Amino acid sequence: MIQTLLILIGISALVLVGCLQLDESVKQLKLEQEGLQLESLVRAATKDCQTDETLRYPIGTVTCTRTDKGFKMKAVLDNGQGIEAVVSDG
Repeated sequence: MIQTLLILIGISALVLVGCLQLDESVKQLKLEQEGLQLESLVRAATKDCQTDETLRYPIGTVTCTRTDKGFKMKAVLDNGQGIEAVVSDG
């Protein structure tokens, strides 16, 4: 009886560790996906920005501010994650 209980506790611990590792993997994949989405927003805005403006895209917005060398951009996904970038003309 005690051996069976110890085996069940051991199996439960292994399952718990596996679930924690899977959770970390999912979080990492989500961060990578958000990074790619933010990069795509900046790339799209690089072609679309003409003046100081806010551009709306299906996955988020980009606010463009004209500088003497190009644009300062703030890209924000619909989930609130954001990034700032400086894009030079040319």
